[in-house]
Amino acid sequence: MFNQSELDHYKEHGYVMIENALDDFGLGRVQAAYKHIQSLTEPAWRQSLVEGNYKGGYGNGPDAHTMDSIYQYDNLWLDIAANPRILPLLKEIVGIDVQTMEMVAHCHHAGTEAHTGWHRDWPAWTHPQYTLKAKVFYFLDDQDPDMGCFTLVPGTHKLDDGPPRDQYVHETLEDMPGLKKIVGKAGSAIVWNVLCWHTGLANTSQRDRRIAIYGYMPFWVKKYGSERPHQSIIDWADTPHKRQLMGIHAVEGRASWDRKDVDYLPEHLELVKSKKF
Repeated sequence: MFNQSELDHYKEHGYVMIENALDDFGLGRVQAAYKHIQSLTEPAWRQSLVEGNYKGGYGNGPDAHTMDSIYQYDNLWLDIAANPRILPLLKEIVGIDVQTMEMVAHCHHAGTEAHTGWHRDWPAWTHPQYTLKAKVFYFLDDQDPDMGCFTLVPGTHKLDDGPPRDQYVHETLEDMPGLKKIVGKAGSAIVWNVLCWHTGLANTSQRDRRIAIYGYMPFWVKKYGSERPHQSIIDWADTPHKRQLMGIHAVEGRASWDRKDVDYLPEHLELVKSKKF
């Protein structure tokens, strides 16, 4: 369970560090699962660099290798989405109807430039009680300041404006006032509000920076025209609350937000029948 000081720190600064966040899964097991995905996807990624046709989020390209939809490789990543060390905190931050929006593995290679500049993930869209999107970054290795670490400016989630786009770029990236380099031990995690000004710095070390990325939003936020969930997700979500966590069928929330292209679990169908909407 989270403690109140963690929630208070998140609300005040826009982030909170969670130590030993992967203890329930075993750090070695998670690292092995990450290496497996990287070995399978790296040839295509390298070929995309040769051909110059790389695309994708989180700076995928010469300075970073982004591996999307990692749930299709191992149910371990789905289990981590429901991490009992993190999920109770997310329910306080995002709401009791929290759903997982993305599961990504990311490698920022040794000796590479920053793969993004200062930004926030969207304008200052807010809710009076909840964060509309929070992310969790799990550290697969000890994160040091010279590893191109994730960096943010604490408290900027409260500002109306995003960071200036024509300042603190390239060689002045680290001149941003008030920046904080997020470092920590392997197995720890940062939970943060995407409205915080943030970036990833140049990795001047001799070690790759490896993280697993999860995004969370309220259940009622839907992607227009989104595809049916991958079968591995549907099979894993064998309880009503797992279905909600995967954005399929709500336990808390309107049935009108539920996906119609996935059959209800029998016990979930009874719940739906009792709802007015």
